[in-house]
This record gives sequence, C-alpha cells and structure tokens, in this order.
Amino acid sequence: MHRAPRRVRHSCTPSNPREVLANSRFIIHNSRPVPLALDLAVRFLRRRTGRLLRGTALAAFAAVALAVTALVITLALMRGYTDAIAAALQRGNAHMVGFAGYRMSADESLGLAAEMRRMDGVRRATPVTYLSGLIDDPAEPASPLPITIKAVHDPPAYTGLEFWPETEPMPVILGARLAEQVNARVGEVSTVRLPPASGTWIVPSLQLQAAGTFSLSFAEFDQQWILVPLDRVQRILPDVGAAGIEIELDDPMAVDRIRGPLEEAFPTLLFTDWREMNRPLFAALRWQTISLFVVLSLVVAVASFQVSSALVVLAIDKRRAAGTLQALGGTPALIRRVLLLSGLLLGCAGIGLGIAIGCASSWLLSTFRLVRFPDDLARVYMIDSVPFHPVWIDLVAVATVGVALVAAASLWPAWRASREDPVAAFRAA
Repeated sequence: MHRAPRRVRHSCTPSNPREVLANSRFIIHNSRPVPLALDLAVRFLRRRTGRLLRGTALAAFAAVALAVTALVITLALMRGYTDAIAAALQRGNAHMVGFAGYRMSADESLGLAAEMRRMDGVRRATPVTYLSGLIDDPAEPASPLPITIKAVHDPPAYTGLEFWPETEPMPVILGARLAEQVNARVGEVSTVRLPPASGTWIVPSLQLQAAGTFSLSFAEFDQQWILVPLDRVQRILPDVGAAGIEIELDDPMAVDRIRGPLEEAFPTLLFTDWREMNRPLFAALRWQTISLFVVLSLVVAVASFQVSSALVVLAIDKRRAAGTLQALGGTPALIRRVLLLSGLLLGCAGIGLGIAIGCASSWLLSTFRLVRFPDDLARVYMIDSVPFHPVWIDLVAVATVGVALVAAASLWPAWRASREDPVAAFRAA
C-alpha cells in the first residue's frame, strides 16, 4: 500500500528573540529599510497617546523654533549692519588713498593720477585733499555747523556729475541731511569758513553754490560732508595742495592684490585702504557679533531643555513599549539610541522651522526697511536703516550649535530610560 509522503512543516519563526526584533517590518514608505532605532524613534513621536506628551512635545518644538529664529535674525542684523557700513564707506571714501606727506602741486598730482589709471584693476584715480570748516546755519546764524570738506579733482560717481560745472560761485555737493538742515537748495549760495592760517587771525571763507546733494545712508557723510572741486579751491587758496591720490578699484575686495604693485610703482606715497582705515570699527562689530551669538546660543540651550522634558514624558508614556523591546532582546543601547534620536528629530524640526522663519523675517525686515533710525540715533549708529542679510555660514553655525545643544539635552533622559528594568516597566504599565 502506497503511503503518501509526510509533509514536513518548516517553521519561519526564528528561535532567537533578537531575530524577531531584527526581522520586524521597520520600513519607510518607499520600502527601503531604515535603521531600527530611527524607525522606532519616528513611531514613538508619531503615536502620541497622552495630552501631557503632546503638550510637552509641542512646547519643546516651539521653544527651539523661537530661540533659533531670534538667533538667525540677530546674526542677519549684525551681518547686514556691517555690510551697510562697509558699502557706505566704499562709496563715500575711495577704496585706496595714496598720501604724499607733503603738499603736492596740481601738475604733480594729476601726473600721478594719470599713471595710476593705466594700472590693471584701477577704475578711477584723482587728486584729493581734506579740509575742515564751518558752514552757516540760517536757523542759528551764531552757531555754524562743523563740516568736512572733500576737495577732489573729479567728482565721485555718487554725485551724479561727470565733471564739475563752471559756475560762480564755486559749485558744491552737500550731504542730503546737511543740505536739509541748512536749507541749501540747488542754486542757493552758502558760506563756509576755514581755519585761519598759522600766524594770522584772518578767517578765510568760501562762497559755494549748491549744485546738488548726495545720500550714502551713512550719517557721518550725509550730515557733515561737502564736496568741492580741488582746482577751484587751489585758485582761491594757493597754499592748499593735494594731500594724495584717491583710487577706486573695479573690485573693492581686491585691495591686497593691487596694493603691492601700487606701492612698488609709487614708493613716495603711503598707501592705505578702506579696511585699514576702519579696522577698529570692524573689529568691534566682529566681537559684538560673536558676543551676541554666544548669548543667544544660551537661549537655544535653555529651549533645548524643553526637549529634555519632552523626552522624560516620552519615556514614561512609552515605558511598556520599551519594556517589550527589552523583553524581545533589545539592548539598553538600543533604548538610548531610540530616545536620543527622538529628541534629535524633535529638536531638528524646531531648528529647521526657526531657520526658515528667521530667513523669511529677515527678508521682510530688509525689503520694507522696517528698522529705521531717527536723525539723533543715525549719528550714533552711522546709518539710516539696517538691512538684514542672513548668510549660509551663519545658518550653518546656528544649525550646528542647535543640533549639538539638543543632543546634549537628550542624553540624560535617554540614559535614564535605558537603565530601567523591563519587569518593572511592565508592572508600572
């Protein structure tokens, strides 16, 4: 009698509980396997069952986002403030100036300027000298205003003039705020008094006819500077010579590359550039930016402890799930990684939102010029309004510090949860 072969049943159930854990379906939507700890962390955060856990998680998320937003906006403000001052200095002053150390004659200064213009990278070179004086204020005739007189052979581009007009009296371009203060409209004549020469009490004066105004959004220039033609000043005051040659470059940041050839070609001149002339100012701004970054990073650190509180609540809420994992063979290290990744996911979501809000807010503040200064404060801060310029290196620094602080705040609750006995977890649950 033929007997049918006995059917052998193959069990697919692994004998080791660790294999059960490893073969579980922890996959993402595109069916690619992800690390077990990461998938568990996502599941722990998505499956919130208690109001307390939901509330603490949202509070931690909002706290990190707001702290990061404040840090991004502050760094964008400091970067924009520094850039605005640098741009105004580059427009108002030459990129480089070669000082002679003596009074150069008109022919000598014009010859040197012509040679410099032929050099590679030099856009403009013209003789210049600087004088101090007082301009009459119609509102207070007894209290003239102190000003800086920049006598230059060729008018700068920001004046809108290609050459000085041949008017009588001498033409002058005034800073916009200064012109408004002394009520100097185009065509009106103003009187400027110069310091007396040594050995005499005679105060020389210049009659100047307003030919226009300039605005560089820099308080010192717009409120205290006037521009006049150097050759006309030398006709009236023969003792006034050119102090140096004002140089504009095609690239304001290329001063290091062009300065060397200029110093070799013109050894009698002492060259300086816009960065060197304002080095203390930019050093102070740099240290102020670093100080604000450190202080506001402490605010991010405080917000990160909200993530730590949320992880404590998460560990309590998911105590039974953690005990189940340990009963199936999960190690304490796995529990630590799960909770640590949960904290990082929560914190990184807040960091990402904070960076996005900070960049959007900076764009709005800069586009609509919402941060403006009145005249009194403009003299202190040197500019009329502050642009906000978030740059990628600052955003990377914010993200790096934020992630590091969130990770540090997540270590302790993750370590505490990994040391809990699974039997005690089941009894507590």
